[in-house]
Amino acid sequence: MNGNMQFYTQLTDWTGRDEAAVLKMTAKERAELAKSITSAGLLVDLSMDQHAEVRESVAKNSFTPLTTLHRLAEEDLCISIQKTAKETLNAISSQPVKKGYQ
Repeated sequence: MNGNMQFYTQLTDWTGRDEAAVLKMTAKERAELAKSITSAGLLVDLSMDQHAEVRESVAKNSFTPLTTLHRLAEEDLCISIQKTAKETLNAISSQPVKKGYQ
């Protein structure tokens, strides 16, 4: 992973410029980032990418908004993406609810 990719995988405060830079990357780079980024807005954008590899990476990311995961699970034209999104939704729903510290 090059320095630019590493920078984006660790980014927590996304700007419009950052998102635009990611959207201009190659499909392979977008797919790699989509597995680990936490930017909900960018994950939504990438969930509509023309490349199935990118959408599938979004479907694997537990930070993808639930509405987006549901859309991928129910409406994506690629069966493997639907399956992956359903698996992620199941994994999220089976996680124990964390209680606040008292």
